[in-house]
Amino acid sequence: MVTTHTYRWLLGLLLLLVGCSYRQNEFHRQIDFTSTTAIPAAPTAIRERLPRTPFPTRESVALLDTTAAAPLAAVEAQTMQLFQQTVPAVASIDIVFSHPAIHPGDAPRSMLISQGSGFLYDDQGHVVTNAHVVSERNDYFVRFGNSHEITATVIGRDEASDIAVLALAQPVNIAPLQLSQRTPMTGMWVMTIGNPLGLRDTMTLGTISAVGRTLDGNPDTNILQIDAAVNPGSSGGVLIDVNGAVLGITTAIQSSSGSFEGIGYAIPATTIRKIVPLLIQR
Repeated sequence: MVTTHTYRWLLGLLLLLVGCSYRQNEFHRQIDFTSTTAIPAAPTAIRERLPRTPFPTRESVALLDTTAAAPLAAVEAQTMQLFQQTVPAVASIDIVFSHPAIHPGDAPRSMLISQGSGFLYDDQGHVVTNAHVVSERNDYFVRFGNSHEITATVIGRDEASDIAVLALAQPVNIAPLQLSQRTPMTGMWVMTIGNPLGLRDTMTLGTISAVGRTLDGNPDTNILQIDAAVNPGSSGGVLIDVNGAVLGITTAIQSSSGSFEGIGYAIPATTIRKIVPLLIQR
């Protein structure tokens, strides 16, 4: 039998549940960040009475006068001139990569993939690069600056010294670079030009950090250590001295990450001068 007391108890419980449901809905409404009400802007009269904190007036950083900046400006001009006179003879070496058709009836696709760098060695169309950049089984495309691609064939490789020579299929109207007659020494200023990560004609600056280094598998005991930035794709790029002559070709980096960490290596011009004529005569 349901008593009046029981009805009152049930009615109280029902009111309590309704109240909890309302508070729960109210709680959800309060934390719903997707529906916000804009705060009304302060009236103009109030805004005018707000305190204003002025920024202190400061003069711009002073510029060096022409006389003081002249030595640095001269170095800058010489650096740009050295790059401009050298870069036309620096080559990007690419290989054609053919991708098979994905769907029946589609034509296969091909693209040029950068393998590394090199430089024009003489007026007979010989390009010098690293042996690890090229293979004797493949033909390559060489590009100087913004010129069109020129087919090139590997005519000699010496894996011990990591030097290779390609022969261009047609002549180019570009002056070749000269090998430096200077003896590399620690502290000498150097410029590198190459195609790191496929970025054509990239220039970096640095110094020779040490001489007389060795590399695994290379009998040369005169490898140059440099601090100018080089990365994958820089292999075969030129190391230029202050006269615009080739001190060497960049060949490797020492890195725990796969990218440049401040230690690069270059094959010296003395080794290039000894090995390249032998490869051309083969």
